[in-house]
Amino acid sequence: MMVKAWKLPALRVASDEMLHLDLLRFIASVGIVVRHSFEFFYPAATRPTLPSGLALFVDLFFVISGFVIAHVYLGKVGTLSEYGTFLQRRVGRLMPLHWLTLAASIIVWSGFVALGKAGNHQPSFEARCIAETALLLNAMLVCGNGISFSSVSWSIGAEMVMYLMFPLFAWAAVRSRLGLLATASLALVAMIVFDLSQNAIDRSWVDVWPPFRALPSFMIGICLFYFRDGIQIPAPGRMLLLAKTLLLISMITHTHHLISLGLVYIVAVTAVAADRAVAPALVKRLAPLGQLTYSIYMWHSLVILIVMNAIADKLFQVSPGVMVVFCMVSWLIIFAVSYFSYFVIETPARRYIDGLGGAKKRRVTAVVVSKNERLGGQTS
Repeated sequence: MMVKAWKLPALRVASDEMLHLDLLRFIASVGIVVRHSFEFFYPAATRPTLPSGLALFVDLFFVISGFVIAHVYLGKVGTLSEYGTFLQRRVGRLMPLHWLTLAASIIVWSGFVALGKAGNHQPSFEARCIAETALLLNAMLVCGNGISFSSVSWSIGAEMVMYLMFPLFAWAAVRSRLGLLATASLALVAMIVFDLSQNAIDRSWVDVWPPFRALPSFMIGICLFYFRDGIQIPAPGRMLLLAKTLLLISMITHTHHLISLGLVYIVAVTAVAADRAVAPALVKRLAPLGQLTYSIYMWHSLVILIVMNAIADKLFQVSPGVMVVFCMVSWLIIFAVSYFSYFVIETPARRYIDGLGGAKKRRVTAVVVSKNERLGGQTS
């Protein structure tokens, strides 16, 4: 008697209309992982001086998030009931994994404290600080020693602020698309002026208050959706590759953050243009990986903390050559945990929360492929 081979569930894109954007989300998540892992190849004293441009991949998340949310929900948040359903689905997409990784982070750090290995960067165990992090308020408030568990969740908090404001953006878009574009441009200029006035260093954009940092990029994403049909770029696929190359160069060198931010927007524009044409076979094959973006983003820092920081760097103090092995192991664990998390934890949890309060329940497979539940956001 033959036994059927067990097959892993396949990742699927939510829509064939945004294949380049899907792939960009995955690339951005990998960029954040690289940023947080490669610092361990350098002595601790030199790490603060390393280029920090890869952190601006979070701003690419914000742009894509604005585009995707506009694609799915514009015209569907006009009543309190629709707005409530919108927020319920956003909570279902973001909060279960946020709470799970927060709990896991608390457990891991508790172990470090018990072993006397917490060091000087121990997150605050104050109940108020943990509660604020659980509610994603750590993006807006500073509590205790200023270090919170699940530190990457700051960008998720900024995303939630954008979701709360989305009906306002949708209303503005209906009134005047050009007006929304002008408002987004003014918001960007205002944030740049604020950044330059508050932060004296060249690479300072990452220090902008998270909701202020997310605002112009999220609004630009919405505008890109509205004006997508008018974006005409010759050979958009090649231009996208060129823009991504220039962006990466700027990120890994000591280039002013505002230049890299401008390149982030150029990459997003060319990706939207590329999605208006037929996607190459390679893009079609890799685009489903974009579904793992949020999982990778939320799990990576915890895996790197344990494998590269605690074990390789602190416990064994390995050489850069051996650290490569620990880095590869970390990346494999991150991908495996993210894949498992997406199908076994996030999707069922999202299905359950979506069905609360009499909302129409959907099958897990429908949730996986539904374009109504995509996430642009995430975050360094």
